[in-house]
Amino acid sequence: MFIVPLTSSITPMETMSQKKQTESTDDGEATFFDVFESLVKNVKETDAQVQKDSIDLMLGDVDDLAQIQVNLEKAATAVDLLVTVKNKAVDAYNEIMRMTV
Repeated sequence: MFIVPLTSSITPMETMSQKKQTESTDDGEATFFDVFESLVKNVKETDAQVQKDSIDLMLGDVDDLAQIQVNLEKAATAVDLLVTVKNKAVDAYNEIMRMTV
């Protein structure tokens, strides 16, 4: 069994600062910034749909109340997911800051 050294996967800080934040990694994997940006975009989209649904409901232009409830739950779930990811990222940052070198 071959053991990969830890230093092979660690990128020096100088190299990281030269990369753009929106640039993906070479392997096609999404960066944390890309994931977080897509979560924020999802929250904005679901919120816009809920606001449109609420206006349609007030105007009486609604045919399917169940779909409005589904859109409300989607928006609530999107916000919960965004908050959870944000909290986990802050917890990870705080844990790294507490490490001794």
